[in-house]
Amino acid sequence: MIIILAIDALEYELVEKFNCQNLKQKFYGKTDISEFSQPRTIVLWSSFMTGKNKEKEILLKGKKEMWNTKFDIKDTFFSEFKNPAIFDLPGFNYNKEVHDKSRTLLKKFFEVKTEKEKEKIRKEYNKDAFDHHKKIKERFLKAIDKNHDLILGYFSVVDVIGHLNFGNNMLMRMLYKEMDDIAKKCAEKNCPLLILSDHGMKAIGKFGDHSDYGFWSLNLNKNLKTPKITDFYRIIKSLR
Repeated sequence: MIIILAIDALEYELVEKFNCQNLKQKFYGKTDISEFSQPRTIVLWSSFMTGKNKEKEILLKGKKEMWNTKFDIKDTFFSEFKNPAIFDLPGFNYNKEVHDKSRTLLKKFFEVKTEKEKEKIRKEYNKDAFDHHKKIKERFLKAIDKNHDLILGYFSVVDVIGHLNFGNNMLMRMLYKEMDDIAKKCAEKNCPLLILSDHGMKAIGKFGDHSDYGFWSLNLNKNLKTPKITDFYRIIKSLR
């Protein structure tokens, strides 16, 4: 079994700052996403699973339609496995309704004028993110106890919460501990474990925006140095 913990916007500097040992594993570092014009979630995860830069293809669909992108399993490295379990991955099988709502609330937050309105939206936005996280976490942790040869769990909570709460150090520390605890549970399975983000997150005042590199870690004796996100198509196949 191979486990992939796909964590949107996991920031290298915060993994270091909060000393998340389980997220770091044996080898860890930054990914190179400089070939992309912007660190867009749907583009990066699509490129990851197909092993090809899908930016041009996806952007041609337009800002709204690109979120409907769904690659067939035959176009991904998932097809190399007999019994893969993939949870909520953008560009493959993610819950579009949940993610659409978070983007709508985020946009609305910056449109309303009063602090009271903003706080009301923030509470709903945060609650939705944590509720969705709990559901994905439950399904993912059940799956790692079953007979799958590949398990990938995509977790969006660090990204979603970070956009409106990146300046809240206590909340971000709690989130990173949560992901570190999930990584620990994965590590206990004693199988190849890849932890990967599409991009990181940088501070824009008290808010957060995508940074121009991602995070990776591996529990095997392989120092990948600064891989491109498309390199993982080949790397994961080599772990079988």
